[in-house]
Amino acid sequence: MIELKNVTKYFRVGFFGNKKNAVKDLSLNIEEGQVTGFFGPNGAGKSTTIKMIVGLINPSVGGIKINGYDASDYRARLKLGYLPESPSFPRGLKGIEIISYYSNLLNIRASKDAIDEALKSAGIFHAKNIQAHKYSKGMTQRLALAISILGDPEILIFDEPLSGLDPIGRKEFKDIIFKLKERKKTIFFSSHVLADSKELCDRIAVLVNGRLIKNKDVAEIEKEAEAYSEERKDNSLTGEYNTPLEIYLYDLMLKSGKN
Repeated sequence: MIELKNVTKYFRVGFFGNKKNAVKDLSLNIEEGQVTGFFGPNGAGKSTTIKMIVGLINPSVGGIKINGYDASDYRARLKLGYLPESPSFPRGLKGIEIISYYSNLLNIRASKDAIDEALKSAGIFHAKNIQAHKYSKGMTQRLALAISILGDPEILIFDEPLSGLDPIGRKEFKDIIFKLKERKKTIFFSSHVLADSKELCDRIAVLVNGRLIKNKDVAEIEKEAEAYSEERKDNSLTGEYNTPLEIYLYDLMLKSGKN
């Protein structure tokens, strides 16, 4: 569904405009009907990658295709829904007014029933007549999710969808992702919370310092993690990370970040 081939993104920084790579030579395929988790520490380049996929910024080098179309082509995004990392909405507008506005802006022309269904699926229907600036963090995330699933897109791109949510909000948001997964949606989401890996994902990709260091099915990585756990002598992290998979991914990112 989504193909990134030798993608590099650099920015000019400092007085002399020196190049700084945010993403370096990234090749990654996101398969149809799977949930792919994109993990890495803060500043790894995850959000930059997602912004390139959805067409907000262009790669400096390389190419990205969605359903055979270049990511810069509007046709690539016709069946794609996007949830940004920190959604925000204008003050004074009700939830129903905001989602109706985005329906028109995105040229989806969703009916009232379709809009209500998106709000219900996101668990925000009860608050549709409340002004959005009065929403909690979790409710704001839900409203943004409702917008992302308008028109029933085949591909869903979520940037840190669980960031900043309380335990109840995280659980409820995960349940929504599980329901979308049951409907065979192609989901690509970024996170730095390792506990989300096994629970939500079919496949895991790990990015550190802009470079892809792991990209395998969860079952394969779990086997690697079990073997690593048997070899690993230091168990001091077990209070923070409770499974061999979490410990393995943590150590992998830590070692790669130092190289």
